[in-house]
Amino acid sequence: MTYADLMSFLGHWVLPGSLIAIMASMGLSLTAEDFRQVFRNKRALIFGVCSMLIVPPAIGLTLALTVAPTPALAVGFVLLATTPGGMLSNLFTDMAKGDLALSMSMTLLLSMIYIFAVPFYAHFALAHFMGLEADVKVPLASFFWDIFSITVLPAAAGFTLRALRPAFAIAFKKYLKNIAMVVLFSAFGLILFDQVPVLRENLGALFWITVALNLIMVCVVMTIVRFAGFTRRENIAIGIEHLMRQEGTAIFIAVSIVGNNQMSLPMIMNTPVALCFVLAFVAIARRTERVGRAAPAIA
Repeated sequence: MTYADLMSFLGHWVLPGSLIAIMASMGLSLTAEDFRQVFRNKRALIFGVCSMLIVPPAIGLTLALTVAPTPALAVGFVLLATTPGGMLSNLFTDMAKGDLALSMSMTLLLSMIYIFAVPFYAHFALAHFMGLEADVKVPLASFFWDIFSITVLPAAAGFTLRALRPAFAIAFKKYLKNIAMVVLFSAFGLILFDQVPVLRENLGALFWITVALNLIMVCVVMTIVRFAGFTRRENIAIGIEHLMRQEGTAIFIAVSIVGNNQMSLPMIMNTPVALCFVLAFVAIARRTERVGRAAPAIA
């Protein structure tokens, strides 16, 4: 197998397969009660969803238009900024003593909206930034089906299995997700290796743009929620949802659908950067909670 064959196999089979497994494992974690949570706590939920649909795309598009080093990387930053919050946001919200039900509701609702919105975001980015510089033709109907089949269908299958065989689903989801995550991050490593020349040339810009994206985003969102009158737990859930992204889906779009590995670099770079931000966010949230508990005791 040649190197070109290996990268083609990665883009057409390994990456989609690992994402299907991850989405199926997410479906195995869901119950009907999780979906009922979407209709509770409506005010904070509506704000969080609207904010995710407006603030990150606006910031990502601004950075892509002004400081992205290449057109392909500009498209990558748009894809990154328009992804919904990742399932890890639920874990970190719980660690920070935030509103877990609100976090799960936002993740579920945004993931469903994303399926319908991302083809339009991606088409706009490709048309605007790539233009005539690259022969990128992705029919909207097939684009929609590719994303739908890699996300909704396996998640729905997992959800159905959880409803029919809950004991088996609970036992199986851990192994499925762990194996899929190992394969997915191995694929990330191969893509990163493939793009070493581009990464070496643009490492500084990629790093600082992803730092700016996360820093500006969390500052804007937390400033807004501070005046919105939400509880501390709701503020934590909304803030973390803006930091943790579903980079894997955006990488699938860049590598498997569009066929441009360079577009995936912003998502790969964002994974460790966003993790550092969210860990700092969790530490600050837990510290303020301890201080808040200590103050009444001292009084």
